[in-house]
Amino acid sequence: MKITTKLGIIVTVIVIIFTIFSGCTSDTGPTQASANQISSPTQTLSTSHASTAKITVTQTTAQPMGDFSVVTHMDVSTIKAHWTSGAEDDGITVHPNLLDAKGQTVMWSGVSLPVTIEIYSTKFDANYKQVKDQLVYKGSGTISSWKDGNMFMGGGIQVPFSEMNVPAGQNYGWTYATVTLPNGQSYSGKYEMTALTA
Repeated sequence: MKITTKLGIIVTVIVIIFTIFSGCTSDTGPTQASANQISSPTQTLSTSHASTAKITVTQTTAQPMGDFSVVTHMDVSTIKAHWTSGAEDDGITVHPNLLDAKGQTVMWSGVSLPVTIEIYSTKFDANYKQVKDQLVYKGSGTISSWKDGNMFMGGGIQVPFSEMNVPAGQNYGWTYATVTLPNGQSYSGKYEMTALTA
């Protein structure tokens, strides 16, 4: 009985030692991609083969990236957002998106582009057609990457509700945004479902 128990222990130890040295376990562990590595098209990833894995991310966004000559038009969207510690939304973020002839987002970075923003309330005219009414906000900001044009990637330009002069009873309006490219060319877009109140 004692010989069988000792033999079982010895076999178990040998199996464990064999498993460790056969490469079934890794001393480097899994590497996990950060959000920047997933979403940025201008980064390269290299992994060292030392005993502890190291991930080196090389950012090339210091140099301007993108070809603005393919831009043919733009669209704009807005979304409610909060950027303070409170639970209520503080305002909206405006997301201008530069597009090519196929309607695809033009990817660019490394340049700050000026954006002018106007937000209007709306009303119905004599023909029951919705038209812009009062100017509730006018301002400007900058975007620094194509990601600012995508409301799901954060960024954009913040417009606080407190800076809007909204007529009573108006909850939604129209946002007009104009982006000026480095060559002086401007593109404009309109979004017709902008929240004007929290």
